[in-house]
Amino acid sequence: MTTLEEKHAHLERTVADLNSVVIDQQKRIERLETLLHRADERIEHLHAALDQPRSAVEERPPHY
Repeated sequence: MTTLEEKHAHLERTVADLNSVVIDQQKRIERLETLLHRADERIEHLHAALDQPRSAVEERPPHY
């Protein structure tokens, strides 16, 4: 009976450890999703800025 109780205690500890790992991974995933969303927004803003017509003052003269 003692061996069974020891195995049970060990399994409970293992489950708790794995749960902690899963929680940490979820937090990292959420942070990465936030960073990815911000990067997507920046790319969209850059594309929009590139599509804007430039004035003659902003244009560089061609190099000869």
